[in-house]
Amino acid sequence: MRWIVKVEPMDTTHAAGQTRLAAVRDSTDATGAVDAARVLVAAGVPVFPCIQGSSRPLTGRGPRGASTDPDRVAWWWSRYPTTNLAIPTGALSGLDVVEVHPARGARSGFDQIRRAVRAGLVPRPGLMVATPSGGLQLYFPRFLATAQQSWTAPEPRLGFHGEGGYVLLPPSLVQRSDGAVARYRLVGAVQGPTGSVDGLALRRFVDPTWLRTQLPAHPSATRRRTAPGSAARTPHTPVPNSAAAVTDGVRYLSRPDPGDPGRRPPEVVSL
Repeated sequence: MRWIVKVEPMDTTHAAGQTRLAAVRDSTDATGAVDAARVLVAAGVPVFPCIQGSSRPLTGRGPRGASTDPDRVAWWWSRYPTTNLAIPTGALSGLDVVEVHPARGARSGFDQIRRAVRAGLVPRPGLMVATPSGGLQLYFPRFLATAQQSWTAPEPRLGFHGEGGYVLLPPSLVQRSDGAVARYRLVGAVQGPTGSVDGLALRRFVDPTWLRTQLPAHPSATRRRTAPGSAARTPHTPVPNSAAAVTDGVRYLSRPDPGDPGRRPPEVVSL
């Protein structure tokens, strides 16, 4: 059974987020990637193509080159009809996505996301998309005014797709590491308005080790003994600003782009 997103009258920002969620849902009913892309751009959601069977962008600009121009989108898929469909996350689309990776050994992102839900850090997702790797992508409208950077936390098996990130949408197909080809599938959509997710607060909760690496050293840890009468010198420890605190130490899942060896576009699918 598929739940239907019901768009409620809200203020302009919230209404736009709900409309774009509904467009993503509606695009999954399309017969192919080009028809799904048309549904998205009509609702103001930018799209771009990825290489057939892969999550690597077809164009060099990747999510930064995403477009809502119907003519450009039609040209992309008329020339490359079998390419995958992707959208940028963050401010470009008005959508943030939490990715839950399947178990590897004893670790599973599903355990961590359940903890975060119980703690009130993750609201009801507007949409849920199953990934070819056996994971899950949770879609949220972006209501926060501040930028939320993308991150991947390997140990808790979670990822966040915000600024600079992107996700593939149904009916995209990806070849898994075992050689099988699997599809992105819509598996759930809630009825009624949904909330946004604070990506930084979520990472602090599920990955406390990362949080400790972002904090400046305590002054007592760097204080040294000095001779009487000499000035005490304490090594300067800069306090990271909010942007650095979010991005420092973040590991993107990426692969080299054969078209430009010096470029490593962010990869959002863990296979």
